Amino acid sequence: MVEQMQLASRQQAWLKHYPEGGRALSLGALRMLVDRLGIGPLRPPPHRGGDAARAIESRRLRELAAQQVNVPRVLGQGRRSLMLSDNGRSLNTCLREAASDQARDALVQRAVQAIAQAHAQGAYLGQPVPRNMTFDGSRIGFIDFEEDPLEVMTLTQAQARDWLMFGYGVARYYETRPQMLQQLISEAMVRQDAQVREAAHHATTRLQRLAGVARHLGRSARRLAQAIVVIHGASALGVLVVVGLMADYFSDGDLDVLRVLLG
Repeated sequence: MVEQMQLASRQQAWLKHYPEGGRALSLGALRMLVDRLGIGPLRPPPHRGGDAARAIESRRLRELAAQQVNVPRVLGQGRRSLMLSDNGRSLNTCLREAASDQARDALVQRAVQAIAQAHAQGAYLGQPVPRNMTFDGSRIGFIDFEEDPLEVMTLTQAQARDWLMFGYGVARYYETRPQMLQQLISEAMVRQDAQVREAAHHATTRLQRLAGVARHLGRSARRLAQAIVVIHGASALGVLVVVGLMADYFSDGDLDVLRVLLG
């Protein structure tokens, strides 16, 4: 839970609470599926609660700031809570409210450049979907780091995961213009480390048949299929339904899409 606050200095801040409890059952189901398919970049990291989650986020924010990634500053901490600085409006909101396709494209271009720049500094972001990204009018920022993918994968896999998650998260805004999204992402991915592209290639190759299933399901699943096509073209790879399972899980702690796929 996150609360917006105004400090005595009139500075905007956010108080983030970390409730106890985890998602062991749902994570176990997702991990079993991903391991069966042999898709390392999509292996879900442990989801901890309380002070353990607070400690992970505090550490990750320090690491990312040292790598020159635009993340909130820790202003203070308490039991199961952090006080964080504000680093802009939700990118999700900015994309939704964009006045034109060109304005939306400009935001996405900034976002893919920010991800590529973070990777160039050796960083990984975990869940760079629009709701976990910000825009302050000039810079893209990143939030939400209470999980650490490096607990269950390599840095190369974690950076590949960043692209897969972003592609799925932003596809909803390009339902009628997938070619433009493909172009925007490809401009950044072509400059990525070859091993990152190879990791994404392996993951998406494993999921080609599942991608076909998504085309015939509901609106969210069709977005998965579109993201598959977009990232396939952008990286000369393939892309993925399991990204959608992860995003579905992270949004509400449940695996609604998996239930649909399995009947």
